[in-house]
Amino acid sequence: MDKSDCIYDTPLKNVPPFEFNSKVAHVFDDMALRSIPFYSEVQSMIATYGRIFYRQDTAIYDLGCSTGTTLLSLYHSLKDAGHDKFKLIGLDQSAAMCEEAKEKFNKAEVEEASVDIRNEDILTAKIENASVIVLNYTLQFIDPLLREEILKHVYNGLTHNGILLVSDKMLQSSTDISRIFVDYYYAFKRSNGYSDMEISQKREALENVLIPYTVKEEQELFYSCGFNSVDIFFSWNNFTSFICMKK
Repeated sequence: MDKSDCIYDTPLKNVPPFEFNSKVAHVFDDMALRSIPFYSEVQSMIATYGRIFYRQDTAIYDLGCSTGTTLLSLYHSLKDAGHDKFKLIGLDQSAAMCEEAKEKFNKAEVEEASVDIRNEDILTAKIENASVIVLNYTLQFIDPLLREEILKHVYNGLTHNGILLVSDKMLQSSTDISRIFVDYYYAFKRSNGYSDMEISQKREALENVLIPYTVKEEQELFYSCGFNSVDIFFSWNNFTSFICMKK
């Protein structure tokens, strides 16, 4: 069955708000690769940092794990480093995403005891004894009024010297710069085969669903939730990745 992203390739009279339903889950891997700049490279970096900061007898969480791409990268990274017993926990509110993730792990013949995919709400899920927590293009979809509460929940679930890895689409402090970055981003999407109609309809679907912060606002939020250091490990125009440490 074709897993190419064609969700917005026909005109829609009324574009519904974007949601992580079964239709999106089925094509999400293609959507992410074609919509997120340097997606594979960021995944590789997360897998490397996860391996470096992982501590024996702790867990690694991926919050908003979608189809499990990040978890699978982490799994192989830990295995390559010689770790035999570890626990990767993926949480996602979308049951369809969780099913896609489980199917991916079954095909990859991943050791069942090493990975646990849970269809749970990040805010209410138990997060504990984690040396590494990932929020990969997830925080941007969370209600801004809940972000501080969730990040404090994440902070409390981390061990001493644990890290939080966050990637998000960002706003710019200058309207002129923001316009240039967005134009550059749409050119990137066109280069990956998306039409202007697809770009326009996807943008409309994401309005009031994906709510970005500026880099400064996001960094201040991390510090206010207790993180002692907040650094950028990747940036491309209006996309930024952070590594936050709990001391």
